[in-house]
Amino acid sequence: MRGNQGKVMNTRLKWVIAAAATTILAGPALANNQWGNYHWPRSSNPVQLDILRQIGSQWDSAYVTAVADWEVSTVLSLNPASTNAGVSPKRCNPISGKILVCADRYGFRGWLGLATIWIDGDHIVQGTTKLNDSYHNSPPYNSPAWRSLVMCQEIGHDFGLDHQDETFDNANLGTCQDYTNNPSGPPSNEHPNSHDYDTLEAMYSHSDSAAIAGGGRPGNGSGAFAFREVGNGPASATASGSAGDSPAEWGRAIRFDAHGRPNVYRMDLDGNRAKITHVLWVPGFRPEGSR
Repeated sequence: MRGNQGKVMNTRLKWVIAAAATTILAGPALANNQWGNYHWPRSSNPVQLDILRQIGSQWDSAYVTAVADWEVSTVLSLNPASTNAGVSPKRCNPISGKILVCADRYGFRGWLGLATIWIDGDHIVQGTTKLNDSYHNSPPYNSPAWRSLVMCQEIGHDFGLDHQDETFDNANLGTCQDYTNNPSGPPSNEHPNSHDYDTLEAMYSHSDSAAIAGGGRPGNGSGAFAFREVGNGPASATASGSAGDSPAEWGRAIRFDAHGRPNVYRMDLDGNRAKITHVLWVPGFRPEGSR
């Protein structure tokens, strides 16, 4: 009997060791993928957000699917736009208390998508997603899978989520918050996974007493916050307007991906405010400042 118990214990010990090794190897997938401490302020859950769009019809399916996927989260209540917002997709000027999703030909600058959030302390007060049709209008990035991946990933950043993994050529994790050369998989990287939802629940587990952008709740504001770049006088188009299309307009690089490329930029504004931009570079592209 003791011999059998010893075998069982040895088997269990081997399983524990193997599981621990797997956890270490799969670290990026299991780590908390919150983007800093950035989150939308609200007095109770779920946080209610309007998600506006200024995109071509080729993006409609990816937009509708991404919004529906993210609303599966118990801490998000999303109000998607049924029609375009009537703003310039090229500039994609943010709207206080809302997320604005834009698509246009932003040029062959090496990036597929941008997510930019304007923060006051740790609170997100407005956000934009930009989808670069200069690439997405041609193979391979004009496929439904690539459009779904980039749309889902950039909107996820606007909630305060980060990536689970930033290596393009390893196995898919089954989440749009994963870098990949093959978004359709298997498994597919076109949708969020349970780890993304768990991270969102942890991020939004508390309530905020701070005033919400525009008063009331997110979505009630009008116009962009009058942020000012530090030392640059009146608010500029780069600070309170669009995210810009090149690194020179995003501020300084503050983080690098697994390929040594700067993928998070920060522009300090007045007070405790800042503009943070997350960049999804084209696989294989080496931007200036790469390590």
